[in-house]
Amino acid sequence: MTRKTEIALRVVTAVGGGYALAAGTAAALSLALPAVQDRAEAVLTATMAALLPCVLTVVMVFAAASARRALAWTAGLTAAVWAAVSLLKSMTGAGV
Repeated sequence: MTRKTEIALRVVTAVGGGYALAAGTAAALSLALPAVQDRAEAVLTATMAALLPCVLTVVMVFAAASARRALAWTAGLTAAVWAAVSLLKSMTGAGV
């Protein structure tokens, strides 16, 4: 893989994967936090907390040994978070 391709793959992984991971984190926390907070506060807390995985994904992608490894890790974490969202939706009966 050429250096330009490697960098392009890392950028796409960081932007797309970071967004998908942040969205999944916000969704999961929005479903889990109403047990301990009001619903509006839970959504606000979840949205603010979702910024952290986004930033950490960007750091991890550019610190990884290879772009393919970064892509695999990001895809795996994103799939796990969205699986948790699906599980929480079925447990709480929320959403469509």
